[in-house]
Amino acid sequence: MSSTDPIVHNGIETLSFRQSDQLNQQAKGTTFKLFKAARQELVEEYDYFYLSATSYSKRIETLKSTGQIYGATVNLVLLTRAGYDKLRQRAPKMDSGV
Repeated sequence: MSSTDPIVHNGIETLSFRQSDQLNQQAKGTTFKLFKAARQELVEEYDYFYLSATSYSKRIETLKSTGQIYGATVNLVLLTRAGYDKLRQRAPKMDSGV
C-alpha cells in the first residue's frame, strides 16, 4: 500500500491532508489551510468526513503507521472527491488525485 493510496471511508475513496499535500507537492499544512479557508462552503459527509479521536482512535493510529496521515494528527478529516475539487478551485495547482 502506497502512502498516497486513497483511504476508503464509508465505501468512498478519500484523501487525507497529508496525501493531498504529497500529491500536489505542497508544503505540509497547505491543504489544511485551504480547508480552513473553505470550511463554510464544505458539507460534512459529502465534501469531507470528520473522524474524532474518541470514536476512531484505532483507525487513526493505523493510518499513522502506514504514513497516510500526519503523525501529529489527533482528529482526522478525510476529503471526498467533491471536497478535494472545491479546494482545487482555490488552488489551481492541485492535481486531480482522488
